[in-house]
Amino acid sequence: MKYRITIDYAPITLNVKVKTDTPEKLHLVVYDACCPDIKFTERYKTITGDETFYVRMPISPEVAIVEVYGDKTGRGVKNADEKNFKIVSVEKTPLERRIDMDDIGNAQIRSFVDFAQRFSYNVSNLKPDTTYSSDDNQYFILLSETIRGNNGQELTTPARVGRNTGIIQVSKQAFTKMTVPMRMAILLHEFSHFYLNEKIDDEMEADLNGLLIYLSLGYPRIEAYQAFLETFKERPNNLNKARYDLINKFINDFEKMNMVIK
Repeated sequence: MKYRITIDYAPITLNVKVKTDTPEKLHLVVYDACCPDIKFTERYKTITGDETFYVRMPISPEVAIVEVYGDKTGRGVKNADEKNFKIVSVEKTPLERRIDMDDIGNAQIRSFVDFAQRFSYNVSNLKPDTTYSSDDNQYFILLSETIRGNNGQELTTPARVGRNTGIIQVSKQAFTKMTVPMRMAILLHEFSHFYLNEKIDDEMEADLNGLLIYLSLGYPRIEAYQAFLETFKERPNNLNKARYDLINKFINDFEKMNMVIK
């Protein structure tokens, strides 16, 4: 079941109201009508009765497709039986956020955020084995088909930053599977390692520095969780468990905290 809505690139929150007659595991995908690989959320929830999905979109397409499908039938099944649920309405409401681009007083952060947002939006259509730069040539992202280690082995990490150069290397294969907000969460983490951290190798410091910017701009909480879980699942160790616990607390406390990005 699909719903087409014009957004005109505005920062908004989509309120997607659905209704089920019986308990149903529903999947929600919101993507650019011109390019299905440009996704703004991809989530699921078991629903009984009325439920509203809230999709925060600090960056958005001209026209979005809101797609809802049942777990039993799957996505893209023609003539699927959708009698058990329906999209009641899709409404646009203002995006609540702590800051917007003009409020970021730090020109360094503002420049990177602008670059990262454009890269995250367009990465599916960019050529690999190419280095992309910000407008002011301060920041560089090397887009590779995959990321490989010193011995040529393929690594599972979606991105990494050069500790001597500050160049961020991104796996196109990994990023193409992610939503735009997940891509932003990863890029802001890598940016924080080199440009914001007091200790460049401190993962937890980079987690929190990146999340502060991500959440303040109004990006969805659920996509931040998904971005880190995708990264952690390949390396289930005590450090990553501690990182997840800290991330979870930070996100839960965010609305109560009086934080300003200078």
